[in-house]
Amino acid sequence: MAGLVKPLRIEHVFDDPLAIRRMVEGHGPYPAMASYLPAATRDGQPGSAEGVLPWFRGTWAAHGRPLVHGAEVILHNPRFLQTASRLFDASEVTPNTVVVNVTAPMPAGAVHVDVPSFWGADRDHYPIRLLQAMGRSGLFDPWRTVEAGAVFWLYDGRGGAYDYWPEGLDGPMHSEHPPFTNSALVADNDRMPHRIGWVGDPAARLPTISVDAEISHLEHGGWAITDHGQTVAHYGDEQIRISILWKAQVRSDRPGPGTAAPLSPDLIVDIFSADLASRGVETPVSSSPLFDAAWVDLVHATYVIPLGVAS
Repeated sequence: MAGLVKPLRIEHVFDDPLAIRRMVEGHGPYPAMASYLPAATRDGQPGSAEGVLPWFRGTWAAHGRPLVHGAEVILHNPRFLQTASRLFDASEVTPNTVVVNVTAPMPAGAVHVDVPSFWGADRDHYPIRLLQAMGRSGLFDPWRTVEAGAVFWLYDGRGGAYDYWPEGLDGPMHSEHPPFTNSALVADNDRMPHRIGWVGDPAARLPTISVDAEISHLEHGGWAITDHGQTVAHYGDEQIRISILWKAQVRSDRPGPGTAAPLSPDLIVDIFSADLASRGVETPVSSSPLFDAAWVDLVHATYVIPLGVAS
């Protein structure tokens, strides 16, 4: 993980953080996080009998455009923009994404890095598992799109830490702990390992839910998880951990590795094929390998090793 930037903490992120909480409460329901993930990436997760944690997500802005009323307050937050510019010594910061996470009591989430993007290859056009392999392989770093990520929290209960490894997993773990008082952390989350720590009572019973579950805020307070039309769990407001992820592309005037052209499908296949051949790995023949499940599974299994740490 050489070359990671050191995260920067922000205080007083929003002028009215309670207004942000009201927005989160009003824009549900939120689908299960697992519903966003390829099925293969859900295998082996801690959680319910079906491997689905009570972790829910909603996208409030994408491609630089707000998708819900009020999201522009977060998307164009000046403190995020200024801190991202300072962290990456960037001449240009272009906000593109706002994501809301709503989590009920649960074990710690998996250690992970965010899905990267590349010049000519992003999640709008290519499978997530392929992009994960591209990021972890290191073969496509000259084309990587550098993104700043800010994480803001609303939670004062038990657990709920944000754990991160700014020097990589060989270095020490750092944590942000509640009570969270209008603070955020800005980092390169596409390369810095991080996770949600356990939330609530460590002995709390997990609801048995499917990838179709949703969570909604109730009119008179509290939250409810429903699954196929049936209410399966209720929580008080104080039991629910809310976090907001803001992302922006950053561009610096400093000289970098540079590339002559964006990635093309043929170039991606050629780069992977050459490296796999050097490892003695035989790849299946396919007319469209980047969208062939067997080919992508092989590439993913070769390069994406789970990030594991002692709990």
